[in-house]
Parts: sequence; C-alpha cells; structure tokens
Amino acid sequence: MDEEKIEEEDISFPKELVEEEEQVPEEKHKSIYQQILVMGISQKVQLALKGNKEARGILVKDPNKLVCSAVIRSPKITEAEALAYAKSRNVSDEVLRLISMKKEWMRSHEMLVALVNNPKTPLALSMQFMLRLNDKEVADLAKAKGIPAALATSAKRLIMQKAHKKEKKKH
Repeated sequence: MDEEKIEEEDISFPKELVEEEEQVPEEKHKSIYQQILVMGISQKVQLALKGNKEARGILVKDPNKLVCSAVIRSPKITEAEALAYAKSRNVSDEVLRLISMKKEWMRSHEMLVALVNNPKTPLALSMQFMLRLNDKEVADLAKAKGIPAALATSAKRLIMQKAHKKEKKKH
C-alpha cells in the first residue's frame, strides 16, 4: 500500500479516538480497542497520525509495520510516550529503530538506556548505544538476563578492556 495515498485520505474518527484525555476509564479503553480492532490498515495509519495518546498506545503494538511506524511519525507523539515505547517489550523492532533515528529523543540518556536494555532493539543499534553508557550501566548490562547473549558478552568484554587500560596506566 502506498504511504502517500494513505495520508491523502481524509477519514473522520470518533472524538474519543482523537481528543486527548487525562484519565481514560477502563470501559472506554475497551471500546477504543474494539473500534480499532475492526478498522482497516489505512484507517489505522490515519488514526496513528491523528489519534490521541490512548489510540497511539494501542496502535504502536499493531503487527503491521505501516501502522506501528505511523505512530512514531505522528506529530502528536511526545518524548515521554516514545520513552515508554522504548521501555516496552511488546513493540516491534521497527518501532525501536524509528525511535533511535530521532536525534532529539536520542539526546536523552534515559532513552539510550531504555533502548539498550530492550531485547527487541536490533543488536547492531544496542552495541552502538552501549558504548555511550557509563561504567555502572555497562556492568548492569553484563549481568542482565533478558537481553541478547551477544550484547551481554560484549558488555563483559568492554568492562575487561576498561579494566585492562586502568591496569596499564598504573604500571
């Protein structure tokens, strides 16, 4: 499906899917979820771009990459939302890759740590970001359980290299 064609369509959505609310009652959450469930892909992409935080939170977990990537491209998304998605283990690697491409979000050290600790972050990105972590965070990463083994091994190796450099400086 052509992305430009999707963005040209003008679909009107119920106000509970577009307007921001502070607290969403549980029964309203279910109805929003049920409304989204019956939508087509182009409607979901439109809603991802125009919808409220609640709708984006549901759509970011959509198995279709067009839909979940549209959430990250939404002009309404905040850095706090992106951080929550970066910490979430049930978003796709594509969402995490798109988050990592936004320079203004990647200035946040908390975002960097969240992405490195997320097992779904592509390994190449995690390895690259690990180099920007402080010593304690790398040590924590080396002991972490839910991350790829290659990342943990790389963190251990980095700790050993730093220790070796400190030994050389002493002598």
